[in-house]
Amino acid sequence: MYPDPALTHRVEVFTGHALAPLPLAWDDSANWLWRTRDEAPQLLKLARTHPAQDPFWQGINRLFGFDRWRCPEAITRLVGALPTYLPLPPLPLTYLGALHQTPLWSLPWSEGVSARMGEVFAELLGSQLGYLHRETVSGWGHPLETVWPLSQWPRRARDFLKHHPGCADWQALPDFPIPSRAVWCLPDLRADQFLYGATGWLWSDWEALVWAPLEFDLCVAELLITEPAERYAFVTGYRRQSPDVALGTYRQGMRALIWAMRLQGDIDWRVVQSHPHWLM
Repeated sequence: MYPDPALTHRVEVFTGHALAPLPLAWDDSANWLWRTRDEAPQLLKLARTHPAQDPFWQGINRLFGFDRWRCPEAITRLVGALPTYLPLPPLPLTYLGALHQTPLWSLPWSEGVSARMGEVFAELLGSQLGYLHRETVSGWGHPLETVWPLSQWPRRARDFLKHHPGCADWQALPDFPIPSRAVWCLPDLRADQFLYGATGWLWSDWEALVWAPLEFDLCVAELLITEPAERYAFVTGYRRQSPDVALGTYRQGMRALIWAMRLQGDIDWRVVQSHPHWLM
């Protein structure tokens, strides 16, 4: 599916650029995309979904207190707060303004191919998370909005599940121990948010970054990687930067949150629940 021609024309008038519309990667993609037809092209991203209609962004708002529509310009400053020298460096994001109250951003166009999970990329991803997990942040939530102490995580997580329609038939909610610490986390982490081109690896889609419990971020990675060789590669890369973390009693609750936010798509809870426990 492509952006409507009338929408493309409005964005062209707003930005002053001739645009080539790009297809959506997923039916529930969060942004409409265009490539400018300039000598130094840019990728334009216009918000397509609002938290009121999008289960993922609604979950990010209700659990982490973050709404990209409330602070579209400030999001662009997150890159400067990330650890330096990441193996997969982020592309800078620029806020262009609001088109009929809808946020519009741009980032440099990068010729390359989207990453696919495999041993090489899994090791890089492990190293990336290892770097990010070396830096403990002051709490969980979002640095642009509200940050809570880790002691408030269990209550917030239980309240989120308690009021989530998908959990209405659960007889009992899982336990939520107080997390060990908080770190940078991309809840919708996927391989295709990274590119490989002439200049190497790049992180192209990071706008959903939050501060989250370390155990939550590792549970996201545990569900993302499925092949034994890729798991070994991820752990190898991770251990170069950070020590192992025991997920144990955290796993069930974190997986419940991941399922409720649809971070793995619209799949049955039993599939998420039965995924192998390959991290400690």
